[in-house]
Amino acid sequence: MKAFEQLERFKRMNKLIKDETTGTPEKFAARIGISPSHLYRCIDEIKELGAPISYSRARETYFYEFGFDLKVSYSIELISKETAKKIAGGFWLKNTSLLFFESGQGYFRC
Repeated sequence: MKAFEQLERFKRMNKLIKDETTGTPEKFAARIGISPSHLYRCIDEIKELGAPISYSRARETYFYEFGFDLKVSYSIELISKETAKKIAGGFWLKNTSLLFFESGQGYFRC
């Protein structure tokens, strides 16, 4: 479930950044329940996806430049063991989940 928690965190972060109501990095981190260092890593991950995130010291908020918006969504699809084997290259690991994340760069498997 960690992947879903991370996606939900990105959704909350996106809303606060889009609304320009994050507060300082310390306040922002506290609002979403992570440490400031974890916040910086999350922001770097979002930037790697192409999001132009900046911080205004005068307004004490993160914001998107150029009217950018990030859409964070996910869906769950139940698949058969045979389909999972095909996806995983013929391997099936009991008690293991396969999660695929799509971005502009392709698919990521966790």
